[in-house]
Amino acid sequence: MVSDDVSLRLYSTIATVLDVPASDLSDESSPDTVASWDSLNHLNIAMAVEGEFGVAFSAEQVMEMGSVALIRTALRAQGIEI
Repeated sequence: MVSDDVSLRLYSTIATVLDVPASDLSDESSPDTVASWDSLNHLNIAMAVEGEFGVAFSAEQVMEMGSVALIRTALRAQGIEI
C-alpha cells in the first residue's frame, strides 16, 4: 500500500520548486499544465526529489520525468514505494 505521507512529500517537494500550491498538482501535472514547469525547474524538481527521497536519478530518468506520474515511476525504479 502506498503511504499518503509519501505522496504528500512528493507533491509538496514539486510544489515548492514550482511555487504553486500542492493542491494544484495531480499525477497528470506536467510542463503542459503548469506554467512554471520549464526546463530549469524540471532539473530543479529532479534534484529536489533526489534530496527528499535520498535517491539518485540517471540523466535518462530525469529526461523521462515529464509528469508527476512519471516521477512516481522513476521513484519506484529506485525502490521507493509510492
